[in-house]
Amino acid sequence: MTRGRLRSAGYAVSAGSQAGDNYLGVLFRVVVTEDGDEDKPGLRLILKGMPLSAKRREQMQVGSFFDNEFHAYRTVLPALARFLADKAVDDVKEPGLFPNTARCHEASSGGEEGQDTLVLEDMRPLGFTMHDRRVGLDEHHVRAVFKSLSFLHAASMAMEAQRPKDFAKIRNVVGEVLFDSNNAMLAQLEVVVKRTYGFVADRFPEGSAGYKKLQGLIDGYGTATAALVAPSNTTPNAITHGDSWTNNLLFKYAQAGDKDRAEEVCLVDFQLCRYAPPVLDLVYAVYCCTTREWRDAHLDKMLREYHDMLSGTLRRLDCDPDQLYPWTTMQAQLKERGRFGLCMAVLTVPLFLADSEELPDLDAQFESGQDMGEMLAVESKSAPERNKRLSDTLEEMIQRGWM
Repeated sequence: MTRGRLRSAGYAVSAGSQAGDNYLGVLFRVVVTEDGDEDKPGLRLILKGMPLSAKRREQMQVGSFFDNEFHAYRTVLPALARFLADKAVDDVKEPGLFPNTARCHEASSGGEEGQDTLVLEDMRPLGFTMHDRRVGLDEHHVRAVFKSLSFLHAASMAMEAQRPKDFAKIRNVVGEVLFDSNNAMLAQLEVVVKRTYGFVADRFPEGSAGYKKLQGLIDGYGTATAALVAPSNTTPNAITHGDSWTNNLLFKYAQAGDKDRAEEVCLVDFQLCRYAPPVLDLVYAVYCCTTREWRDAHLDKMLREYHDMLSGTLRRLDCDPDQLYPWTTMQAQLKERGRFGLCMAVLTVPLFLADSEELPDLDAQFESGQDMGEMLAVESKSAPERNKRLSDTLEEMIQRGWM
């Protein structure tokens, strides 16, 4: 509903997230009502703003992440949606709205310090819900995630192939923000990930072959990961989501309450959106949000399904997937970049598995002068599961030949 159709608006505001749901922003759920009548909701919105703590904004360089997301919602996704509409793809339900994303009503960036804001459609009234981040995704959820990601990747690949000049204009408005060498936060993250040595010590003690493999990734973590997320010079790249973990994936089920049949996925939070090899999104999702037992049973099949879905979309967009992105090329990318899944797991899994009450109040702790490395060094009752998941991931990376 447009603003002009609300004659006399009232509104109600509530928290849109809890500790552990969002680290680089603050979410509010806003219900705008016509004539103040709560039985006549006009707009249901998610307002995403910057953290209140100035020290947190500065030390985490929050402005860079908001700028990147601003450009994703205002430039990149609408351009891809227009390309799809020109190709008469019926997945585009309204002009400028890219499928499987939330409508962006308003966005501001680069103005008064600390005031950057995104106003998005609240997807909850449309049946989308958040999955428990502490519970691993199963086959049905991963398939739905891969379907949404494959559509994003295929649309950008096709646009680059068919309209290279137009695509070049949007490709460079998003870029690397987390693993940027100018990001002062990287030094703190390198301190945090060194704790991984202790987490995997039972299976990979100091001096073991696995320990040495891990050491090659952890020592110089920022530089090593920056190389993995950089665009490839030899194989295809795509516009990637960049932060494809559970809380940034909203699920809609075939029947309300039936958590076994995920039907659609809405991708949210494009702060890490980048132009890079598409396999990065896949290994981030599966190695940070699934278990080894699930991967042993399903991952190889699911990777092939992803490629089939991507290939099908490329054909709909008049591209030949066997020329643009054959299965052999995807396999080569996985071998070259697959360890990015471990790079993100050592950083995120300890946080993803923790209960909300175990996670820090970042605003308060930044204002008290606490070191960010100490804040993110979360101790949790989930430690046994954390240690198992990280040990499993390291072991699997070695077995797959990705390290």
